[in-house]
Amino acid sequence: MCYPLVMMREIVAALLILSLGLLAGGCVAPSLLPVAAFSQSPDFGPSPLIVTFNASGSQSPNGVISKYSWDFGDGTVGQGILVSHSYHPDEERTFTVTLQIVDHKGQTASSLTEVTVQAPIEDPDETSIAFVWPFHFDAAGDDAANLNDEYFTLQNTGDSAADLSGWRVENERGVAYRFPSGVNLAPGAMITIHSGSGVNTVTHLFWNASEPVWNDDHDLAFLLNASGEIVTHYVIVSC
Repeated sequence: MCYPLVMMREIVAALLILSLGLLAGGCVAPSLLPVAAFSQSPDFGPSPLIVTFNASGSQSPNGVISKYSWDFGDGTVGQGILVSHSYHPDEERTFTVTLQIVDHKGQTASSLTEVTVQAPIEDPDETSIAFVWPFHFDAAGDDAANLNDEYFTLQNTGDSAADLSGWRVENERGVAYRFPSGVNLAPGAMITIHSGSGVNTVTHLFWNASEPVWNDDHDLAFLLNASGEIVTHYVIVSC
């Protein structure tokens, strides 16, 4: 009467030993859930901001990840292990980014983080000064006797007033005229610099040179700011 019970116990024990052996040998693995993980760069910055997301840190102990799905938090989505997304709000906002992965068994996992996009940085008004064509390098008659008819004109083509104090204009031989303090040029305004002598006004300045400044055949005019950086130049060529 006890044989069937003894046999049943032996069968159960044998199955238990076999299962433990398979587990120890790696033939049977427990069903572990995948893990979603990702990095981002940068974490924050001014709009428009391009952020790159990398989900290569995600894992699936049971096999392979078959799908990477992204919700960027601004109403748009994406796919892939490595993605980039552009945020362009008009004011500072924080977006919640969510990654969901699916492995080959259909098991899912998700992870989320936040990206803070700051308000756009307003572009500062840039100073833009240009030589006005034509450059009057050849005075009427004898240049040396008519220095005030040798002149050039500059115009402020930028959006804000330009303080030309300490700026200078040079020819290719290094002969220079330095703008006096307090010379301001409004947007669109022009100012003419004569090689000769006279009384400075808001629209006319005088170099006070003792001889012609510009070569009638060929020359270069350089405009440099107060830091000594070349802002623009003009090529003088006699036709």
